[in-house]
Amino acid sequence: MTVRRMSRWMMRLDERVLERLQEEGSGTAWTIAYDIEENHIRVYHRLRVLAHAGFVDYVARERLEDRWVITDWGRMYLDGEVDADLRRPNPSPRPPDKVRPGWYAGFESVQG
Repeated sequence: MTVRRMSRWMMRLDERVLERLQEEGSGTAWTIAYDIEENHIRVYHRLRVLAHAGFVDYVARERLEDRWVITDWGRMYLDGEVDADLRRPNPSPRPPDKVRPGWYAGFESVQG
């Protein structure tokens, strides 16, 4: 049994996406989402994060035909050979609890 070393930036969905890409070779966000029974917007977002970490590559085509393929790093992660903490996405996704309030950016007026 392989022990995968997840990082805090990863989700269980990331592993499902990588496993699906390893099985099929490539796929669109729509087909991957359909195959793993997940929302396609969430899958697309996680594919972008995985691409920033080097686990998947993006192959541009026409509109909905854009394809994603697993990289050697992604395969090595699934095989337990790579620690995901050492492959952080750049730019990294901001954790939901670290978002600045609207007033900080001047979107809302500060009432005192």
